[in-house]
Amino acid sequence: MNLLLKELEKSLKFNDFIKNIENKKSPIAISGLCDFSIVSTISYILENLKRPIMLITYNEIQAQKLVSDFKFFTDKVVFLPKKEIVTYDYIAESKNLPYERIDVLNKIYKEQNLIIVTSVETILQKIISKDSLYKNVLNFKVGQQCDLEKVKQKLVDLGYERFELIDGRGEFSIRGGIIDISISDTQGVRVELWGDEIDSIRYFNIISQRSTENIDKIEIFPAHEYILENSIDDVIKNIRENIYHENLVEKVENDIEQIKNGNYISKIDKYFNCFYKNQNTILEYLSNKYLVFVDEINKIYGRIENVEINNENTIKALIEKERIVLDVLKCYLNKEDVEVKLNKNQTVYLDKLDNIYKNSIEKYNFNCKEINYYKSGIDLFINDIKNFQKENKKIYIIVETKEKADKIQKLLEENEIMYIFQKSMDQTIVNSRYFSSCNYTWKNFWRIF
Repeated sequence: MNLLLKELEKSLKFNDFIKNIENKKSPIAISGLCDFSIVSTISYILENLKRPIMLITYNEIQAQKLVSDFKFFTDKVVFLPKKEIVTYDYIAESKNLPYERIDVLNKIYKEQNLIIVTSVETILQKIISKDSLYKNVLNFKVGQQCDLEKVKQKLVDLGYERFELIDGRGEFSIRGGIIDISISDTQGVRVELWGDEIDSIRYFNIISQRSTENIDKIEIFPAHEYILENSIDDVIKNIRENIYHENLVEKVENDIEQIKNGNYISKIDKYFNCFYKNQNTILEYLSNKYLVFVDEINKIYGRIENVEINNENTIKALIEKERIVLDVLKCYLNKEDVEVKLNKNQTVYLDKLDNIYKNSIEKYNFNCKEINYYKSGIDLFINDIKNFQKENKKIYIIVETKEKADKIQKLLEENEIMYIFQKSMDQTIVNSRYFSSCNYTWKNFWRIF
């Protein structure tokens, strides 16, 4: 086990908290944790209780910071970005964003044991329902019968485009009895048929076309989350059933022509309710195995209010400019919706201050803090280390790179401070010099970059 995570077990309060997690008590409220203590606590639960976890925080900057912190403890952490809303008739969305999102959605569908970090804005957004997104998942197995025409149609339904030769993500090709499907920018899956039977399945490098690994079976998941729930004809029928201002009728018809011609993805936000009658939020994608952590609920509520105001202002601006108001802007959850959906999962509320969530059945307060970044304040850094030693505190200095570790080692040696050096927190000690022995308590968690 990771060295720092092992230290948590010395806290009676922490062990009581873990027992309540195991007993499915909810909601639980914890106050007094700093960011680094939050990630160590959640990492411990992932490693020891084998529970998939979603951590919801108040904005994407904080979410990405937490992901960075998690990587000191585990590589089983992913970031789920919010869906970028295209307000006007141009594509501004990052090319990689849909792939980042579908990768995480696929991991949720497969119930992988992961920590998923996201922002409240992601939670507020409606998306295609889980059942609709995964209704056409393809399964290939060696020895299985394969109907090539059905495979072609299912790959199209899953959002893949057909090419003569695949050279990027979201593509497939069929040449004789060989089916190539790209599952990333560099990796593909090759399914070879002998008649109607699957003879072999293997991964291959898209660039070199060389096989890398033979496998017995594989699942092919959606290429993106913008797949069609129903036929294009049904979508167009739904759009025409809506009532639009006479100034917008021509624009709607132009959009319909583009949708007919296959350029529908750029129109989904605008006519979201016409494309998807069945809608979910990301919370409804989670199974009951998930443990949901909510970081700073008051900041989350504040962000919800800001999103509502921004959406109202955007809708007003679109109306004033005689543009079509995007359906997706009208499909956001409100504060009450979020509370209801959170209550369906086992939930832990986190707050740095003592603003304990009022409805919690179990409450814990810890006294944790992070030391300020020292930057160039080397004298202050050394002085604090010596003071912590006098107080019999156990000190962990965690750095991001070997170069930084080397500098810290040299600094400690110059100031005659004894230390243990570890290449990683789950490896054995490789240096025999020790700090003086001391009693460890959970509040003495330090991080120095």
